[in-house]
Amino acid sequence: MRAFAPAKVNLTLAVGAKAANGYHPLESLVVFADCGDVLDVAPAERLQLQTDGPFGSTLRAQDDNLVLRAARALQRRVRTKAGARIRLHKVLPIAAGLGGGSADAAAALRALNRLWDCGLGSAALEEIAASLGADVPVCVQSRTRLMRGRGEILEEAPPWPVLHAVLVNPGFTLSTASVFARLDAMGVAGKPGGGRVPAAHTPEQAIAALKERHNDLTAAACAEAPPVAALLESLQNQALVRLARLCGSGPTCMGITRTAEDAAALAQSLQRAHPSYWVHAVRLGGVAGPD
Repeated sequence: MRAFAPAKVNLTLAVGAKAANGYHPLESLVVFADCGDVLDVAPAERLQLQTDGPFGSTLRAQDDNLVLRAARALQRRVRTKAGARIRLHKVLPIAAGLGGGSADAAAALRALNRLWDCGLGSAALEEIAASLGADVPVCVQSRTRLMRGRGEILEEAPPWPVLHAVLVNPGFTLSTASVFARLDAMGVAGKPGGGRVPAAHTPEQAIAALKERHNDLTAAACAEAPPVAALLESLQNQALVRLARLCGSGPTCMGITRTAEDAAALAQSLQRAHPSYWVHAVRLGGVAGPD
């Protein structure tokens, strides 16, 4: 069994003030890219995880790995002792703001649900996913959604077109916890603007709507890691970029372009200028890829 774990991209991200439970309420328009990790699962006597790929060596295959935690959570839900050999081909950078770990966990739930013939639907898998992390539920179906609360409240998104973009990771990690801590220290949480995202039927309408909204973690991420600010400015100054934005809590940034051809040309140019960067031209929106 094979499952695709696409990169998660927050086109908007409104962050409220920290609640009594210690979490910040979020509201985000989430889309998925056509690049990501790949999981292969096969029958085995016990749970095993192997990692490979460009970023496989940087990922720990230990018991606390989110993929293994997802597998054990599914075992408990359906009361099975079945095992599996899981191979994770890691394409997405670690701690990059692209929800890679969450996407991997969700892909594991989908693949093992089929391998073990559990028969669970998406709603049940999303319920299990909510126990694993804030971003895991939206990754179960990997389609454009509105995400609220800690990430556990998922709603249908308004009509939204496919967008083309380039994802650029500058080659270092950025802790989500540290970015939120910086946000709290700066005292800017709880003042989101722009309101809910309206329907958009064309890329032009989508870009106009996005320009009225923001990623509220941007200032905190730039303060925590100043190279992020330089990357965002560089992207916004590219002639082919219509809108530059931070992905999640960073450090990955995206530059949205008019066409797939523009995205490909921009990716080539950026890769030549920054050989050590991870750069991908992507399609954003819709179901990112079949399992």
